[in-house]
Amino acid sequence: MGLSGERKRQRLIKRNINSKLKRKQLKLMCAFKMKYDQEKLEGLQPVPAGIYKVLFVEFKPKKSKPNLAKGGAQSLNLNGKVKILDHPEFETDRFVIANLNEGIPSFIQDFVHSFGLEMENQLSDEPSLPGSWEGDENNPETWKYHGPLTAKTAEWELGIKDYNGRPTQTIKRFVCAVPQCATKFPKIRHSTDMAKNG
Repeated sequence: MGLSGERKRQRLIKRNINSKLKRKQLKLMCAFKMKYDQEKLEGLQPVPAGIYKVLFVEFKPKKSKPNLAKGGAQSLNLNGKVKILDHPEFETDRFVIANLNEGIPSFIQDFVHSFGLEMENQLSDEPSLPGSWEGDENNPETWKYHGPLTAKTAEWELGIKDYNGRPTQTIKRFVCAVPQCATKFPKIRHSTDMAKNG
C-alpha cells in the first residue's frame, strides 16, 4: 500500500472513531428525569432542643429588609454561622445561623462570650467585636472576618418554635464561657431566652 493509500486508511479509521464518539454522545444526551427523595424535599427537621457544642464557621453580613415603620431604615445582621459538632446521628452536617442584629448588641456580646472570648476593650465606652474585617465598607455582603473567633467552639442551647405551622430551629441562649464573667463584669446580664427577649 502506497503512502496515499495509508493516509486514506488512517482517515477512514479516524472518521469511524469520530462517528462512534458522536453516536455515544447522542446516547448520553437523551432525555431523562431527575428524581428526589420526598423526605429530603421537605427540608431538614430542627435538631431536638438541648445544649450543643458548635464550631464557628463564618459571618455572612447582610443588611436587613427595610423597616417601613422606621421610614425604610435598614440595620445590619452579622449572621454568625456555626456547625453542630459531635452528633453522628445527624445524617448531614447541621448548621445554625445567629442573625446577630446590630440593634441588639447584648446578643452580639453573648455570642462572643460563648466562645470564651471577651469583647475587645470590654470595659471601655465602646467595646468592639474581637477581630477585623476587610471588604467594601458600604457593602456588608463583601465583608470577610479575620479574628480569634475563627475555628473556636462554644456551647449553645437550641430550641424549637412553631413558625407558620412548621417547627423552626431557634437559639435559646449562648452559654457564657468567659472565666469569672459575673465577677469581672457584674453589669452584664446574659440572656437566658433570646427567642423570648429578641
